[in-house]
Amino acid sequence: MIPKGFRHSFTSLAFYISTFVIFSQLWSLWTQSSHPYLSYIPSSWQFNADVHANVHTLSNEQCDIAFPKLYHSLDASVKRRNGRKIGRDEISIQQGRCMLRVLIYGGELFVVDSGAPEQCYVTNGNERERILGTLAQIDRSISTAPSSDPAMPNVEFSLTLDDLPRRSKGHGAFFAYTRNDSVEYDDIWLMPNYAYWSWNYTHAPSWNSIRREIMDAETELPWYKKDPRVVWRGKIKMAQLRSELVRVSEGKSWSDIRPVVINNPNDQHTKDVMNLRQFCGYKFTVQTEGTSYSGRLKYLQLCRSALITHPLEWQEFHTHLMRVAGPQINYIEASENFGNLESAMEYYKEHDNEAEEIARNSYETFARRYLTPAAVTCYWRRILWTWASVQGFEPELYTRDSNGHKVMRGTPWTAFAANWPQDPSKIP
Repeated sequence: MIPKGFRHSFTSLAFYISTFVIFSQLWSLWTQSSHPYLSYIPSSWQFNADVHANVHTLSNEQCDIAFPKLYHSLDASVKRRNGRKIGRDEISIQQGRCMLRVLIYGGELFVVDSGAPEQCYVTNGNERERILGTLAQIDRSISTAPSSDPAMPNVEFSLTLDDLPRRSKGHGAFFAYTRNDSVEYDDIWLMPNYAYWSWNYTHAPSWNSIRREIMDAETELPWYKKDPRVVWRGKIKMAQLRSELVRVSEGKSWSDIRPVVINNPNDQHTKDVMNLRQFCGYKFTVQTEGTSYSGRLKYLQLCRSALITHPLEWQEFHTHLMRVAGPQINYIEASENFGNLESAMEYYKEHDNEAEEIARNSYETFARRYLTPAAVTCYWRRILWTWASVQGFEPELYTRDSNGHKVMRGTPWTAFAANWPQDPSKIP
């Protein structure tokens, strides 16, 4: 017979062992999950666009709850790596190629190599807006990360400012505003466009300011008061499909589609220029690609209007959320040359309720959720974490000069922003 005291000790020991085994298993599952962080928020927390749309301090868990469908392109980028780690050689850049090489170390942003991007080809010559707008978003995502989340990882990567990413770098892995679905673009990771910070060229001083203006205007303009025609403005020389759009719609009662010429008072089409806010006064808007993706798309998706587009060739970080059919349909797809645009407009003239549903779905999906400033910041933090998961080297902040002295490899973002395009290390 086992002594009573021993039986008690044995029972306690068995309890502790079983508790340890269960805890170990739970710990293993937690650490192996893609989001290993503890919950610090109430289980009832929900995203409210009226409250959280411009909040940049959402935790990783809150980002998951608020924007569960946002990270498709990042998951796809990891899958395409097929287990291959990213090496230092893959992120090197060349002079004058519209690229930057940056480092995040200890929660601080550094520019390792600016590559003389002011010498590269950038549409409209707005390389300053592109550089500072992109870096500012990265810095904000780092500086607003809540303390409840793990510290941001040390990562090093390159990014292109070009509308045609492979024009900047033929091989290697890097961030870009757009990509197409081809093997050539497999190692390109989608990042938010610079205009999510500012695009003053289009009179959008900040993303949230124009978003707020459009939303305020939408509350005062119900669907039935909107212009029933379809609207478009643009430079037709950028793509043949734009010329086709103008041709098939010319003189039609359902159309307010016109080509424009910018900054030329002698051209008759200069008077037809519209600002971004005016497009939302129409029931139908048209999206067209140009050199590659169109910077206009995200602004049109702020409207409570039915978006019409040809089949898109170029992806952005959010375009996987566009639905052409089903209960969440949020745009109308035209043929490649817009040859069926007239029949589509005739159909929706007779089915106005369907057009309104498309407009409402688009507005709720993009303006009210996935294109909010909060969503953009969540995406930036997620791309950094995801990149870290496949980074095959440990970034270093310091190196040695020719004399063996320890020197910093990069320029702090603060100094770079204050002095670009001058070298801040060369103090006059």
